[in-house]
Amino acid sequence: MKKFIIISGIDGSGKTTIINELTKALEVEGKTTKYIWMRFNHYSVKVMNMLARMLRLSVKVHNAFGDVWEHRLYKSRLFCKLYIWCSYFDNKLARSKALKLDADYIICDRWVNDTLIDLGAECRINNILDGKWYVKFQSILPHQSYQFVIIRNKKDILDCRVENTTNPDFPYRFALYERLLQKQEINTIDNSGTIEDSVHQILNIITK
Repeated sequence: MKKFIIISGIDGSGKTTIINELTKALEVEGKTTKYIWMRFNHYSVKVMNMLARMLRLSVKVHNAFGDVWEHRLYKSRLFCKLYIWCSYFDNKLARSKALKLDADYIICDRWVNDTLIDLGAECRINNILDGKWYVKFQSILPHQSYQFVIIRNKKDILDCRVENTTNPDFPYRFALYERLLQKQEINTIDNSGTIEDSVHQILNIITK
């Protein structure tokens, strides 16, 4: 039976490097793997993003990556409610993409938990991990899913992704990830050491 590895973490935590090394480690052990990036499975949210720009709930700013759009969805509670429903619908549709992949391990990058934290930060909903939406988004995950959150020293994260220093959503995201670590179903991976150590932490859990 295939297993799903759900990797989450704030930008700069080291997710991509860990995923690459985890894939190599599993394949050395003779396991087949497939990787899927789940963040931008936008269907109905595409329309909502267009509306956000028209309503000036998204603004273009300049950071280290150039000109980018930043959400200010919290300015409209009604829009936030609709946006969350659309995000839930889109994530549920995206589930079929992951289920269609055939391998021993399906590595899903930025799915469900990352979406929830994006929504919590952009809509300024500090308790989004404590209510019905957390339960609903968790129900999207397939059976045999292992959820991991990559953590790292805050200074190292800011040094790695300098655009976080000017992103107004960063403090909200950072606080929500810390709260996510308190969930029983979440496995915390400390990436303050070597990448090999972080990968070893994941292997110890999924190969029990």
